[in-house]
Amino acid sequence: MKSIFRNKLVWLCLIFLVIVSLNFFQEQRKNKVVFANQSTNGDEINQNIETKKEVEKNVISNLIVIDVKGAIKNPGVFEVINGNRVFDAIKLAGGFSEDADKNKVNLAAKLTDEMVIYVPKNGEEIPVSLLNIHSEKNNEGIDINHASQEELEKIPGIGPVKAKNILEYIETKGPFTSVDQLDKVNGIGKKSLELIRPFILIR
Repeated sequence: MKSIFRNKLVWLCLIFLVIVSLNFFQEQRKNKVVFANQSTNGDEINQNIETKKEVEKNVISNLIVIDVKGAIKNPGVFEVINGNRVFDAIKLAGGFSEDADKNKVNLAAKLTDEMVIYVPKNGEEIPVSLLNIHSEKNNEGIDINHASQEELEKIPGIGPVKAKNILEYIETKGPFTSVDQLDKVNGIGKKSLELIRPFILIR
């Protein structure tokens, strides 16, 4: 009887040990899985942080500073993304004021660092020192002998009437050989000539 009891006790002990061992190994396995997941999540978080830093660095290095003046609701100095247009700068500064002469501003021109955008009032002549955009040809100027009406109107100080008069002059008297000849065009005096001189090419 004692022998049977001992055998049962031994078997119970063995079963208990097996159960404890299985539980131990299962816990170890769970801990490994949790640790592995934590490591993976940690790597992803670090990668996301690095990516965010890289994006922020690229954005900062791509910023330029411009100065918006004149007939604007909120004139001032602004940081914008390199490659934005004058339209974006005007919008950032609150838009045109009611007395702004919008026709004298090239809204499609690309912004560059340290650029001054001056919006004149209606009837105001833009000071040469404040003219910001020479032309769409990398500031080379506009070849008036081969320009269209629309291209001529992009020259600061040249509106539809003056542009039309330039085209009529070329048609009747031939192409210009000197910028000084422009003072012979109806509506262009010496003052206007000095204003537009920096933005004209003769070819």
